[in-house]
Amino acid sequence: MFVRGAKQEDAQALYTLCCEQAAHALPREIFEAVFSGLLRDSRRRLSVALEDGHIVGYADLQLNLTLARCEMIAVLLDFYVSEPMRGRGIGTGLMISLARQAQSIGCTGLEAGCQRVNVRGQEFLERHGFVRSQHLFSRCLHPSRQMGNSPDEKSR
Repeated sequence: MFVRGAKQEDAQALYTLCCEQAAHALPREIFEAVFSGLLRDSRRRLSVALEDGHIVGYADLQLNLTLARCEMIAVLLDFYVSEPMRGRGIGTGLMISLARQAQSIGCTGLEAGCQRVNVRGQEFLERHGFVRSQHLFSRCLHPSRQMGNSPDEKSR
């Protein structure tokens, strides 16, 4: 397993992973615009995990300078390993790489959120040193995506 920063040529493989994660096809043009924007954003670190030369996971870190703590923290916005590749240490390797990246650029902490129904994700985070410390609240602002419309949102 190898972790590196994402490149423009990774767009197709990441699109496939993101659609797998979302459980539906994402709008291709919007995905490509968002992906390209993330690659240019100096406050983002988009990493990919490769196994035998194929992208099997990815993570998106956002670097935030907090006023209340006067510190830089890294927030794990997205983290995903393809279902058939789980249990092989890929997520662990990706998490170790992310923590090292964040620490090397001066971040004092790493934060992550996880859906309440994603027990495996919560257990993964806790195994990697994350502590439940806050409640994350969400508010949908798009009428066609009101909270409670998807099975995951109904169980929050």
